[in-house]
Amino acid sequence: MRYHILQRFDADDNLALLLNAYMKPLFLYEQTVLPRESMHEFRQLLNSAAGLSPTEEAEQRLQWAPPRLYQLCVLDNSLTDLHKHIHWALDALTKFFAEYEGDLKRYAIETRLKVLDEFGSNDESDWEETGTLDEEGEPEWKVTYKDDEQSLERYSLHRDLAQHFAAPDTMGERIGTSKAGDFAYFSDVVARATSFNPLKMLRDFTGKELPLYHPNDEGQMIPESLGEEVERELSEDLRNESIVQYFHLVLDEAQKTATHYHTCKTSDDFRELLTQLEQLRDVCFF
Repeated sequence: MRYHILQRFDADDNLALLLNAYMKPLFLYEQTVLPRESMHEFRQLLNSAAGLSPTEEAEQRLQWAPPRLYQLCVLDNSLTDLHKHIHWALDALTKFFAEYEGDLKRYAIETRLKVLDEFGSNDESDWEETGTLDEEGEPEWKVTYKDDEQSLERYSLHRDLAQHFAAPDTMGERIGTSKAGDFAYFSDVVARATSFNPLKMLRDFTGKELPLYHPNDEGQMIPESLGEEVERELSEDLRNESIVQYFHLVLDEAQKTATHYHTCKTSDDFRELLTQLEQLRDVCFF
């Protein structure tokens, strides 16, 4: 049985810390939608739901939980892919400036030679004889050097980075794919996380005052006063609202970064793109 959909990021960059903080208040929500039935119990739910008078449990588990379970899976995929694509694009740009010193044409020329040498080409003009023979006496071949714009178009830095940025024909989360409004449902859950406190829910259900406890200076567990509880929840609410605001800021900036990527032509343009990606990775929300 899988007990977690939302997977914490095993990384220490600020973006990962922010995304982990965004997911933390959702772990309780996650537990309410995870299936826990055996196959026998699940079949009983299906039979009940198919009957004339389905039970309340069957309606909740089969109508309420599945779409929210699917939403959580989409959320996990989106957060994971956003983090990956930002880092992958950063790595590619960092390598470009370190190895090619911002020379876009040299990058395309050398990338073409490496790709054709490894994967081949059906275009005869991409090959020329080396002037030597192999062990069987046959001519040896090498990739033809080309530096014209048409030959290099498929091997440009811009083309290699395309897989990381949103475009009309792409599917799945990339840099700039989703806006803050697309996460509104979960952002609202995060911002109001203290309302989903299980003890508060139990209080509402039983109508009884159930105390919360916290350790004092001597390590003894003592009841939390109403004032302390209100103060703690207010602090948590403020922090959660701040987390949501910074998460939305990252999404807004990712939109701008994607827009800039689609206009990149010069080395300076890509240098600016690198800076924008570094700012996304290094977002400070503390």
